[in-house]
Amino acid sequence: MVALTDLDPRTPVVVGASEVVHRDGPDFVSSSATALMLEAVTEALAQSGVSVELGSIVGEVLVPHGTWTEIDPGRAIAQFIGAPAALSVRSELGVLQHSLLARAAQGLVDGRFEAAIVVGGENRWSGVVAGKGGTPVPDAPEIAVSSQPDERLEPSGMVISQIEIERNLTTAAHQYAIIESALRHDLGRDVETHQRSLGELWEQFAQVAAQAPKSWDPRALNAREIAFESDTNRMIASPYPKWLISQWNVDQAAALVFTTVGVAERLGIASSKWVFPLAMAESNIMIPLPERADLFRWPAAKVCGDAVLESAGVEIDEVGPVDLYSCFPAAVQVQATELGLAHNRYLTVTGGMTFGGGPFNNYALQSAAAMVALLQKADHNTIGLTSAVSGLLTKPAVALWSNSAPRWPFAARDLSSEADAATDRKVVDPALTGVAVVVGATVIFERDGSFTTVAIVESGDGRRSVAQSQDSGVGAEFTAADPVGRRVFVTIPGQFGLE
Repeated sequence: MVALTDLDPRTPVVVGASEVVHRDGPDFVSSSATALMLEAVTEALAQSGVSVELGSIVGEVLVPHGTWTEIDPGRAIAQFIGAPAALSVRSELGVLQHSLLARAAQGLVDGRFEAAIVVGGENRWSGVVAGKGGTPVPDAPEIAVSSQPDERLEPSGMVISQIEIERNLTTAAHQYAIIESALRHDLGRDVETHQRSLGELWEQFAQVAAQAPKSWDPRALNAREIAFESDTNRMIASPYPKWLISQWNVDQAAALVFTTVGVAERLGIASSKWVFPLAMAESNIMIPLPERADLFRWPAAKVCGDAVLESAGVEIDEVGPVDLYSCFPAAVQVQATELGLAHNRYLTVTGGMTFGGGPFNNYALQSAAAMVALLQKADHNTIGLTSAVSGLLTKPAVALWSNSAPRWPFAARDLSSEADAATDRKVVDPALTGVAVVVGATVIFERDGSFTTVAIVESGDGRRSVAQSQDSGVGAEFTAADPVGRRVFVTIPGQFGLE
């Protein structure tokens, strides 16, 4: 085992991490998104014990753009912490949140700066309260509204294909519900049995949220309340009712303060506060769901998981606490399988995006901050794993963290080419008609009582397409029983009926 005294002084380390939550209730205080982020940064810096000194040497402030309208929260943060010359970096939707964590760590290794802050947040609940006639959302600091980021990080290419846009697959719940139907079929479960298993999985998440100090929803709902339709749990897209879906109307923020071993020693930051990023890996290849040969598999996640373990010199059995990106049960199940993690172990440290809270483009930072806090209190030599997803189960990232010295130098790897090569594909034909077989489907329920069935189908020669049906009989049959393998007839491109 490497001793702290033997480490390269440029070894990256997190010395402060904070989660902020403003829960609904009589004491709720509305905030701008920037104000939430400032609160998180203040708490994270304070954990170091040298907040003024550390804040003044921050060279980059990195913020994932959310649903908020502020243009440059990073500049407001840099000014507030006494680092006005720090580079303000904003990543746009479709850029992995782990990419910002990796950039901060790698920038320290490369000597580009001595400290960096990665921070994000959402204030959608403040907007909900204001919309109901409650307290108006306070204005953000003027500089966050009037300045422009020094750098914007944009995703390469579209995060969704044209056929998905045209045929009702732009909503995340619709896509993940289709993946869930393929998972259910692969497991050989009937509808009732699988629904119970989803409730049991998410009940574990609800139990963690009930104990997590910064969770959004600590009620600890049980499996039946979570997975089965009721007056307070309407069906969104079968098999997902409301409590199997990420809840994004939250006021939450998270911040992580990165520096180096050398700087931490120079500033006198206690080594008990150090958490090391061991390795990070991501894939930015965008393979639309209809193209993937097996809808219930995600080879890119396995590629990234294998890479971080290899880069850190760690075996999967050495990994302790885990937090998988948890927007929907399908995401958790698919990632766990690809990473070699048992589905019956705890797969969250926050309570997940339904109960811990799912701030639109910031959950990966929430889970990373929670992991750092957990490792700071855990037994020595504890290794944690967090993951991220961008797009609709298209871009994965995996990170390893430890409260003891790394075995190998930090590595951040982009494995897009490897993930591309590992993924089998089908040709997608928007003009497909004739007899086809369902490979995944969901029934989408609207508030007015109407519903639409959306299916990914495959012809006898292996071509894929996406087709819809507004027929009530189709919706009833596809909800009551497993539709995967059902023969249908695509009457015109994009529309199908029962054969």
